[in-house]
Amino acid sequence: MMMRRLLLLALVLFASACSPTRPDLSRLYQNADDDPAQPPVIIIHGLAGSTLVDADTGKQFWPGSLGTLAFSNFSDLSQMSTEHREGEGLVPGTLMYDVAGVDFYGGLLQALENVGRFEKGVPGQKVGSQRRRYYVLLYDWRKDNLLAVRKLHEMIEQIRKDYDDPTLRVDIIAHSNGGTITNWYLRYGPNDVPPSGPMPTWSEGDKRIRRVVMLGTPVLGAVTSLERLVYGTRLALRTVPVEVMSTFATPFQALPHPKTTPILDTLGRPVAIDIYDPQVWRAHAWGVYSPEVIARVHDTGATPEIGDRLVARMHSVFDANLVRAARLEWALSEPPPPLPDVKINTMGGDCEPTPGHAIMLEDGRLLFRPGKAAKLDGAGGFARKGYESLMSEPGDGLVTRSSQTARRPLGVDANADGFHMLPTQGSYFLCESHGRLTHNLFFQDNLLYFLLSR
Repeated sequence: MMMRRLLLLALVLFASACSPTRPDLSRLYQNADDDPAQPPVIIIHGLAGSTLVDADTGKQFWPGSLGTLAFSNFSDLSQMSTEHREGEGLVPGTLMYDVAGVDFYGGLLQALENVGRFEKGVPGQKVGSQRRRYYVLLYDWRKDNLLAVRKLHEMIEQIRKDYDDPTLRVDIIAHSNGGTITNWYLRYGPNDVPPSGPMPTWSEGDKRIRRVVMLGTPVLGAVTSLERLVYGTRLALRTVPVEVMSTFATPFQALPHPKTTPILDTLGRPVAIDIYDPQVWRAHAWGVYSPEVIARVHDTGATPEIGDRLVARMHSVFDANLVRAARLEWALSEPPPPLPDVKINTMGGDCEPTPGHAIMLEDGRLLFRPGKAAKLDGAGGFARKGYESLMSEPGDGLVTRSSQTARRPLGVDANADGFHMLPTQGSYFLCESHGRLTHNLFFQDNLLYFLLSR
Protein backbone atom coordinates (compact mmCIF):
# COMPACT_ATOMS: atom_id res chain seq x y z
CA MET A 1 0.00 0.00 0.00
CA MET A 2 2.82 2.39 0.88
CA MET A 3 4.52 1.72 -2.45
CA ARG A 4 1.27 2.46 -4.33
CA ARG A 5 0.90 5.77 -2.47
CA LEU A 6 4.47 6.73 -3.19
CA LEU A 7 3.99 5.84 -6.86
CA LEU A 8 0.80 7.90 -7.02
CA LEU A 9 2.55 10.86 -5.37
CA ALA A 10 5.42 10.59 -7.82
CA LEU A 11 3.00 10.60 -10.77
CA VAL A 12 1.22 13.67 -9.40
CA LEU A 13 4.50 15.52 -8.90
CA PHE A 14 5.68 14.53 -12.37
CA ALA A 15 2.45 15.73 -13.96
CA SER A 16 2.68 19.00 -12.05
CA ALA A 17 6.25 19.52 -13.18
CA CYS A 18 5.26 18.92 -16.81
CA SER A 19 2.23 21.23 -16.74
CA PRO A 20 3.16 24.72 -17.94
CA THR A 21 2.35 27.54 -15.57
CA ARG A 22 0.00 30.06 -17.12
CA PRO A 23 0.92 33.74 -16.81
CA ASP A 24 -1.37 35.81 -14.60
CA LEU A 25 -1.87 38.72 -16.98
CA SER A 26 -4.05 40.70 -14.61
CA ARG A 27 -1.40 40.60 -11.90
CA LEU A 28 1.46 41.25 -14.30
CA TYR A 29 -0.19 44.34 -15.80
CA GLN A 30 -2.22 45.62 -12.86
CA ASN A 31 -0.68 49.07 -13.40
CA ALA A 32 -1.21 49.02 -17.15
CA ASP A 33 -3.22 52.24 -17.10
CA ASP A 34 -0.58 54.40 -15.43
CA ASP A 35 0.64 55.93 -18.69
CA PRO A 36 -1.92 58.41 -20.07
CA ALA A 37 0.20 58.92 -23.21
CA GLN A 38 -0.04 55.28 -24.30
CA PRO A 39 -0.34 55.32 -28.15
CA PRO A 40 -3.41 53.84 -29.85
CA VAL A 41 -3.17 50.35 -31.31
CA ILE A 42 -4.31 49.15 -34.74
CA ILE A 43 -5.05 45.44 -35.25
CA ILE A 44 -4.64 44.15 -38.80
CA HIS A 45 -6.12 40.69 -39.32
CA GLY A 46 -4.95 38.02 -41.72
CA LEU A 47 -6.48 36.09 -44.59
CA ALA A 48 -10.13 35.21 -43.83
CA GLY A 49 -9.82 37.22 -40.60
CA SER A 50 -12.99 39.25 -41.09
CA THR A 51 -16.53 38.36 -41.99
CA LEU A 52 -17.79 39.19 -45.48
CA VAL A 53 -21.33 40.47 -45.78
CA ASP A 54 -23.58 41.76 -48.53
CA ALA A 55 -23.23 45.54 -48.65
CA ASP A 56 -26.97 46.05 -49.18
CA THR A 57 -28.65 43.31 -47.15
CA GLY A 58 -26.04 42.58 -44.49
CA LYS A 59 -26.30 38.85 -45.17
CA GLN A 60 -23.13 37.06 -44.08
CA PHE A 61 -21.36 35.02 -46.76
CA TRP A 62 -18.18 34.33 -44.82
CA PRO A 63 -17.97 32.29 -42.72
CA GLY A 64 -21.72 31.84 -42.84
CA SER A 65 -23.56 29.20 -40.87
CA LEU A 66 -22.26 25.82 -39.71
CA GLY A 67 -24.15 24.38 -42.66
CA THR A 68 -22.18 26.63 -44.98
CA LEU A 69 -18.90 25.47 -43.46
CA ALA A 70 -19.98 21.86 -43.84
CA PHE A 71 -21.48 21.85 -47.32
CA SER A 72 -20.57 24.97 -49.31
CA ASN A 73 -17.71 25.30 -51.81
CA PHE A 74 -17.84 29.07 -51.22
CA SER A 75 -18.33 29.89 -54.89
CA ASP A 76 -20.11 33.08 -53.78
CA LEU A 77 -16.73 34.41 -52.63
CA SER A 78 -15.37 34.32 -56.18
CA GLN A 79 -14.45 37.75 -57.52
CA MET A 80 -14.45 36.69 -61.15
CA SER A 81 -18.12 36.96 -61.98
CA THR A 82 -19.49 40.28 -63.23
CA GLU A 83 -23.05 39.03 -63.39
CA HIS A 84 -25.65 40.27 -60.95
CA ARG A 85 -25.84 37.58 -58.32
CA GLU A 86 -26.31 37.30 -54.59
CA GLY A 87 -22.97 37.90 -52.93
CA GLU A 88 -21.51 40.05 -55.71
CA GLY A 89 -21.10 43.18 -53.56
CA LEU A 90 -19.39 41.79 -50.48
CA VAL A 91 -17.67 44.03 -47.94
CA PRO A 92 -15.88 43.35 -44.62
CA GLY A 93 -18.29 43.06 -41.71
CA THR A 94 -16.62 42.46 -38.36
CA LEU A 95 -13.43 40.94 -37.03
CA MET A 96 -13.55 37.13 -36.88
CA TYR A 97 -13.92 36.38 -33.19
CA ASP A 98 -14.45 32.65 -33.41
CA VAL A 99 -15.71 30.00 -35.84
CA ALA A 100 -17.31 26.78 -34.68
CA GLY A 101 -15.89 27.31 -31.20
CA VAL A 102 -12.35 28.09 -32.38
CA ASP A 103 -11.11 31.44 -31.09
CA PHE A 104 -9.34 33.65 -33.62
CA TYR A 105 -9.24 37.22 -32.31
CA GLY A 106 -11.63 37.20 -29.36
CA GLY A 107 -8.94 36.40 -26.79
CA LEU A 108 -6.67 39.14 -28.15
CA LEU A 109 -9.38 41.78 -27.78
CA GLN A 110 -10.16 40.63 -24.25
CA ALA A 111 -6.49 40.94 -23.30
CA LEU A 112 -6.29 44.46 -24.72
CA GLU A 113 -9.51 45.54 -23.01
CA ASN A 114 -9.39 43.76 -19.67
CA VAL A 115 -5.64 43.72 -19.06
CA GLY A 116 -4.23 46.55 -21.17
CA ARG A 117 -7.17 48.88 -20.40
CA PHE A 118 -7.68 49.77 -24.05
CA GLU A 119 -11.12 50.82 -25.26
CA LYS A 120 -12.38 50.14 -28.76
CA GLY A 121 -12.09 53.21 -30.96
CA VAL A 122 -14.07 54.18 -34.01
CA PRO A 123 -12.33 56.25 -36.70
CA GLY A 124 -14.11 59.55 -37.10
CA GLN A 125 -15.10 59.83 -33.42
CA LYS A 126 -13.23 62.37 -31.32
CA VAL A 127 -11.19 60.94 -28.46
CA GLY A 128 -11.95 62.39 -25.04
CA SER A 129 -10.07 62.10 -21.78
CA GLN A 130 -9.72 58.32 -22.11
CA ARG A 131 -7.15 58.26 -24.88
CA ARG A 132 -6.12 54.61 -24.69
CA ARG A 133 -7.79 53.11 -27.76
CA TYR A 134 -7.49 50.18 -30.10
CA TYR A 135 -8.79 50.12 -33.67
CA VAL A 136 -9.38 47.28 -36.13
CA LEU A 137 -8.46 47.63 -39.78
CA LEU A 138 -11.14 45.65 -41.60
CA TYR A 139 -10.35 44.91 -45.24
CA ASP A 140 -11.55 42.55 -47.94
CA TRP A 141 -8.91 39.83 -47.65
CA ARG A 142 -9.68 38.52 -51.14
CA LYS A 143 -8.43 41.69 -52.80
CA ASP A 144 -5.05 43.20 -53.58
CA ASN A 145 -3.06 44.07 -50.46
CA LEU A 146 -2.44 47.58 -51.73
CA LEU A 147 -6.11 48.39 -51.20
CA ALA A 148 -5.71 47.49 -47.53
CA VAL A 149 -2.48 49.51 -47.35
CA ARG A 150 -4.37 52.60 -48.49
CA LYS A 151 -7.10 51.92 -45.91
CA LEU A 152 -4.40 51.72 -43.24
CA HIS A 153 -2.99 55.08 -44.34
CA GLU A 154 -6.43 56.67 -44.27
CA MET A 155 -7.14 55.20 -40.83
CA ILE A 156 -3.92 56.58 -39.35
CA GLU A 157 -4.63 60.02 -40.79
CA GLN A 158 -8.16 59.92 -39.36
CA ILE A 159 -6.96 58.79 -35.94
CA ARG A 160 -4.55 61.72 -35.87
CA LYS A 161 -7.50 64.03 -36.47
CA ASP A 162 -9.55 62.28 -33.80
CA TYR A 163 -6.72 62.75 -31.30
CA ASP A 164 -6.15 66.30 -32.53
CA ASP A 165 -2.48 65.41 -32.90
CA PRO A 166 -0.92 65.68 -36.40
CA THR A 167 2.29 64.00 -35.15
CA LEU A 168 0.65 61.04 -33.40
CA ARG A 169 2.26 57.64 -33.91
CA VAL A 170 0.39 54.35 -33.54
CA ASP A 171 1.31 50.78 -32.60
CA ILE A 172 0.34 47.91 -34.91
CA ILE A 173 -0.49 44.27 -34.18
CA ALA A 174 -0.28 42.55 -37.57
CA HIS A 175 -1.31 38.91 -37.89
CA SER A 176 -0.31 36.83 -40.92
CA ASN A 177 -1.22 38.77 -44.10
CA GLY A 178 -1.61 41.84 -41.91
CA GLY A 179 2.17 41.77 -41.53
CA THR A 180 2.58 41.90 -45.31
CA ILE A 181 0.35 44.98 -45.39
CA THR A 182 2.42 46.61 -42.64
CA ASN A 183 5.68 45.67 -44.35
CA TRP A 184 4.59 47.48 -47.51
CA TYR A 185 3.30 50.52 -45.63
CA LEU A 186 6.55 51.03 -43.73
CA ARG A 187 8.49 50.86 -46.99
CA TYR A 188 6.28 52.64 -49.52
CA GLY A 189 3.27 54.09 -47.72
CA PRO A 190 0.14 54.18 -49.91
CA ASN A 191 2.21 54.14 -53.13
CA ASP A 192 1.73 51.40 -55.71
CA VAL A 193 4.35 49.75 -57.92
CA PRO A 194 5.00 52.08 -60.88
CA PRO A 195 4.62 50.71 -64.44
CA SER A 196 8.38 51.05 -64.86
CA GLY A 197 11.41 52.42 -63.08
CA PRO A 198 12.36 52.32 -59.39
CA MET A 199 9.92 52.34 -56.51
CA PRO A 200 9.09 55.79 -55.12
CA THR A 201 10.85 56.59 -51.87
CA TRP A 202 8.78 57.15 -48.70
CA SER A 203 10.21 58.37 -45.43
CA GLU A 204 7.05 58.78 -43.38
CA GLY A 205 6.84 55.31 -41.82
CA ASP A 206 8.60 56.10 -38.57
CA LYS A 207 6.62 59.33 -38.30
CA ARG A 208 3.33 57.42 -38.17
CA ILE A 209 4.23 54.12 -36.49
CA ARG A 210 5.96 53.57 -33.14
CA ARG A 211 5.94 49.80 -32.60
CA VAL A 212 4.96 46.76 -34.71
CA VAL A 213 4.32 43.14 -33.84
CA MET A 214 4.60 40.88 -36.89
CA LEU A 215 2.75 37.71 -35.88
CA GLY A 216 3.03 34.64 -38.12
CA THR A 217 3.81 36.80 -41.15
CA PRO A 218 4.96 34.97 -44.32
CA VAL A 219 7.82 37.37 -45.06
CA LEU A 220 9.31 34.89 -47.54
CA GLY A 221 5.89 33.56 -48.53
CA ALA A 222 4.30 30.20 -47.81
CA VAL A 223 4.34 26.89 -49.65
CA THR A 224 0.78 26.44 -48.38
CA SER A 225 -0.25 29.30 -50.70
CA LEU A 226 1.24 27.42 -53.64
CA GLU A 227 -0.67 24.33 -52.56
CA ARG A 228 -3.93 26.29 -52.37
CA LEU A 229 -3.52 27.57 -55.92
CA VAL A 230 -2.70 24.10 -57.22
CA TYR A 231 -5.33 22.04 -55.38
CA GLY A 232 -7.61 24.45 -53.52
CA THR A 233 -7.82 24.58 -49.74
CA ARG A 234 -9.61 22.43 -47.21
CA LEU A 235 -12.06 24.31 -45.01
CA ALA A 236 -14.15 22.43 -42.44
CA LEU A 237 -15.69 19.52 -44.37
CA ARG A 238 -15.34 21.07 -47.81
CA THR A 239 -12.64 22.21 -50.23
CA VAL A 240 -12.61 25.74 -51.61
CA PRO A 241 -11.84 24.91 -55.25
CA VAL A 242 -8.99 26.33 -57.30
CA GLU A 243 -11.33 28.31 -59.54
CA VAL A 244 -12.51 30.26 -56.47
CA MET A 245 -9.10 30.59 -54.77
CA SER A 246 -7.49 31.87 -57.98
CA THR A 247 -9.79 34.91 -58.02
CA PHE A 248 -8.34 36.06 -54.67
CA ALA A 249 -5.26 38.25 -55.00
CA THR A 250 -3.89 37.46 -51.52
CA PRO A 251 -2.83 33.80 -52.03
CA PHE A 252 -0.69 34.95 -54.97
CA GLN A 253 0.87 37.68 -52.84
CA ALA A 254 1.83 35.08 -50.22
CA LEU A 255 3.53 32.66 -52.63
CA PRO A 256 7.13 31.64 -51.84
CA HIS A 257 9.44 34.52 -52.64
CA PRO A 258 11.04 34.41 -56.13
CA LYS A 259 14.49 34.09 -54.55
CA THR A 260 13.56 30.88 -52.71
CA THR A 261 13.48 27.33 -54.12
CA PRO A 262 10.16 25.88 -52.93
CA ILE A 263 10.14 22.83 -55.26
CA LEU A 264 12.35 19.73 -55.05
CA ASP A 265 12.66 16.78 -57.41
CA THR A 266 12.16 13.18 -56.24
CA LEU A 267 15.80 13.03 -55.15
CA GLY A 268 15.46 16.08 -52.96
CA ARG A 269 17.29 18.47 -55.26
CA PRO A 270 16.02 22.04 -55.85
CA VAL A 271 14.16 22.52 -59.13
CA ALA A 272 14.96 25.73 -60.98
CA ILE A 273 11.47 26.83 -61.93
CA ASP A 274 9.70 30.19 -61.87
CA ILE A 275 6.37 29.72 -60.13
CA TYR A 276 5.43 33.30 -61.08
CA ASP A 277 5.52 32.51 -64.81
CA PRO A 278 2.01 31.72 -66.15
CA GLN A 279 3.57 29.59 -68.90
CA VAL A 280 5.00 27.27 -66.24
CA TRP A 281 1.52 26.65 -64.86
CA ARG A 282 0.15 26.10 -68.34
CA ALA A 283 2.95 23.70 -69.32
CA HIS A 284 2.56 21.58 -66.18
CA ALA A 285 -1.26 21.73 -66.12
CA TRP A 286 -1.29 23.06 -62.56
CA GLY A 287 -4.29 24.62 -60.86
CA VAL A 288 -6.59 26.48 -63.22
CA TYR A 289 -4.76 24.91 -66.17
CA SER A 290 -5.49 21.33 -65.11
CA PRO A 291 -7.99 19.46 -67.34
CA GLU A 292 -10.25 18.79 -64.33
CA VAL A 293 -10.62 22.45 -63.39
CA ILE A 294 -11.03 23.56 -67.01
CA ALA A 295 -13.79 21.00 -67.55
CA ARG A 296 -15.51 21.93 -64.29
CA VAL A 297 -15.58 25.64 -65.10
CA HIS A 298 -16.55 25.03 -68.73
CA ASP A 299 -19.53 22.95 -67.64
CA THR A 300 -20.94 25.87 -65.63
CA GLY A 301 -21.60 27.78 -68.86
CA ALA A 302 -25.13 27.63 -70.27
CA THR A 303 -23.66 27.03 -73.72
CA PRO A 304 -20.25 25.81 -74.96
CA GLU A 305 -19.47 29.34 -76.10
CA ILE A 306 -20.19 30.76 -72.65
CA GLY A 307 -18.11 27.96 -71.14
CA ASP A 308 -15.17 28.92 -73.37
CA ARG A 309 -15.43 32.53 -72.24
CA LEU A 310 -15.54 31.52 -68.57
CA VAL A 311 -12.40 29.42 -68.93
CA ALA A 312 -10.60 32.20 -70.84
CA ARG A 313 -11.51 34.72 -68.18
CA MET A 314 -10.40 32.38 -65.39
CA HIS A 315 -6.99 32.07 -67.03
CA SER A 316 -6.75 35.81 -67.63
CA VAL A 317 -7.52 36.63 -63.98
CA PHE A 318 -5.05 33.99 -62.78
CA ASP A 319 -2.22 35.24 -65.01
CA ALA A 320 -2.79 38.85 -63.98
CA ASN A 321 -2.77 37.96 -60.28
CA LEU A 322 0.44 35.96 -60.73
CA VAL A 323 2.33 38.69 -62.58
CA ARG A 324 1.14 41.34 -60.15
CA ALA A 325 2.26 39.28 -57.16
CA ALA A 326 5.78 38.92 -58.58
CA ARG A 327 6.12 42.71 -58.89
CA LEU A 328 5.02 43.21 -55.30
CA GLU A 329 7.34 40.48 -53.98
CA TRP A 330 10.38 41.99 -55.71
CA ALA A 331 9.48 45.43 -54.35
CA LEU A 332 9.45 43.98 -50.82
CA SER A 333 12.99 42.71 -51.44
CA GLU A 334 14.41 46.21 -51.79
CA PRO A 335 16.25 47.90 -48.90
CA PRO A 336 13.70 49.59 -46.62
CA PRO A 337 14.03 53.27 -45.77
CA PRO A 338 15.70 54.18 -42.47
CA LEU A 339 13.32 53.45 -39.59
CA PRO A 340 15.33 54.54 -36.54
CA ASP A 341 12.31 55.24 -34.34
CA VAL A 342 10.23 52.14 -35.13
CA LYS A 343 10.58 49.04 -32.96
CA ILE A 344 9.56 45.82 -34.73
CA ASN A 345 9.19 42.43 -33.05
CA THR A 346 8.66 39.12 -34.84
CA MET A 347 6.44 36.60 -33.05
CA GLY A 348 5.02 33.28 -34.18
CA GLY A 349 4.91 29.52 -33.84
CA ASP A 350 7.66 27.03 -34.60
CA CYS A 351 6.59 23.66 -33.18
CA GLU A 352 4.39 22.22 -35.94
CA PRO A 353 5.62 20.48 -39.10
CA THR A 354 4.86 23.02 -41.81
CA PRO A 355 5.07 22.68 -45.62
CA GLY A 356 8.45 24.04 -46.66
CA HIS A 357 8.92 22.36 -50.05
CA ALA A 358 6.82 20.61 -52.65
CA ILE A 359 8.08 17.58 -54.55
CA MET A 360 7.72 17.55 -58.33
CA LEU A 361 7.17 14.16 -59.90
CA GLU A 362 8.48 13.22 -63.32
CA ASP A 363 5.08 13.92 -64.87
CA GLY A 364 5.09 17.47 -63.42
CA ARG A 365 2.61 16.90 -60.60
CA LEU A 366 3.34 18.54 -57.26
CA LEU A 367 3.09 16.82 -53.89
CA PHE A 368 2.89 18.88 -50.71
CA ARG A 369 2.30 16.36 -47.93
CA PRO A 370 4.91 13.81 -46.76
CA GLY A 371 2.26 11.15 -46.19
CA LYS A 372 1.40 11.11 -49.88
CA ALA A 373 5.00 11.32 -51.03
CA ALA A 374 6.11 8.34 -48.94
CA LYS A 375 3.73 6.06 -50.88
CA LEU A 376 5.42 6.75 -54.20
CA ASP A 377 6.67 3.71 -56.08
CA GLY A 378 10.22 3.67 -57.32
CA ALA A 379 11.46 6.40 -55.01
CA GLY A 380 14.48 4.30 -54.13
CA GLY A 381 16.90 5.51 -51.51
CA PHE A 382 15.23 8.91 -51.26
CA ALA A 383 12.22 7.37 -49.51
CA ARG A 384 14.47 6.01 -46.78
CA LYS A 385 15.86 9.47 -46.06
CA GLY A 386 12.43 10.59 -45.00
CA TYR A 387 10.16 12.94 -46.86
CA GLU A 388 9.20 14.68 -43.64
CA SER A 389 12.58 16.35 -43.17
CA LEU A 390 12.71 17.54 -46.78
CA MET A 391 9.12 18.65 -47.28
CA SER A 392 8.44 20.06 -43.81
CA GLU A 393 10.07 22.68 -41.60
CA PRO A 394 9.30 23.94 -38.11
CA GLY A 395 6.54 26.52 -38.16
CA ASP A 396 2.95 27.15 -37.15
CA GLY A 397 1.33 24.71 -39.59
CA LEU A 398 0.94 27.31 -42.35
CA VAL A 399 4.05 29.51 -42.24
CA THR A 400 7.55 28.23 -41.55
CA ARG A 401 9.76 29.91 -39.02
CA SER A 402 12.36 30.55 -41.73
CA SER A 403 9.74 32.55 -43.64
CA GLN A 404 8.59 34.45 -40.56
CA THR A 405 12.15 35.53 -39.83
CA ALA A 406 13.14 35.94 -43.52
CA ARG A 407 15.88 33.38 -43.07
CA ARG A 408 16.38 30.39 -45.33
CA PRO A 409 16.48 26.84 -43.93
CA LEU A 410 19.72 25.86 -42.19
CA GLY A 411 20.07 29.42 -40.89
CA VAL A 412 21.18 31.05 -44.14
CA ASP A 413 20.35 34.74 -43.91
CA ALA A 414 18.21 35.84 -46.86
CA ASN A 415 19.83 39.27 -46.67
CA ALA A 416 23.08 37.72 -47.81
CA ASP A 417 21.43 36.90 -51.11
CA GLY A 418 19.95 40.30 -51.87
CA PHE A 419 16.78 40.14 -49.77
CA HIS A 420 16.31 43.07 -47.39
CA MET A 421 13.85 42.63 -44.54
CA LEU A 422 12.61 45.21 -42.09
CA PRO A 423 14.93 45.81 -39.13
CA THR A 424 13.64 43.85 -36.14
CA GLN A 425 14.57 44.40 -32.49
CA GLY A 426 13.61 40.97 -31.21
CA SER A 427 11.68 37.75 -31.77
CA TYR A 428 9.60 35.35 -29.73
CA PHE A 429 8.37 31.91 -30.76
CA LEU A 430 5.98 29.52 -29.06
CA CYS A 431 4.18 26.24 -29.65
CA GLU A 432 0.93 27.31 -31.26
CA SER A 433 -0.87 26.89 -34.58
CA HIS A 434 -1.24 29.76 -37.02
CA GLY A 435 -4.93 30.38 -36.44
CA ARG A 436 -4.63 30.36 -32.65
CA LEU A 437 -1.54 32.48 -32.19
CA THR A 438 -3.47 35.52 -30.98
CA HIS A 439 -5.31 33.35 -28.44
CA ASN A 440 -2.12 32.10 -26.78
CA LEU A 441 -1.57 33.56 -23.29
CA PHE A 442 2.21 33.51 -23.65
CA PHE A 443 1.91 35.55 -26.84
CA GLN A 444 -0.47 37.97 -25.12
CA ASP A 445 1.98 38.35 -22.24
CA ASN A 446 4.88 39.22 -24.55
CA LEU A 447 2.64 41.44 -26.68
CA LEU A 448 1.44 43.50 -23.71
CA TYR A 449 4.97 43.85 -22.35
CA PHE A 450 6.18 45.07 -25.74
CA LEU A 451 3.33 47.57 -26.18
CA LEU A 452 3.20 48.90 -22.63
CA SER A 453 6.90 49.13 -21.81
CA ARG A 454 8.34 52.63 -22.07
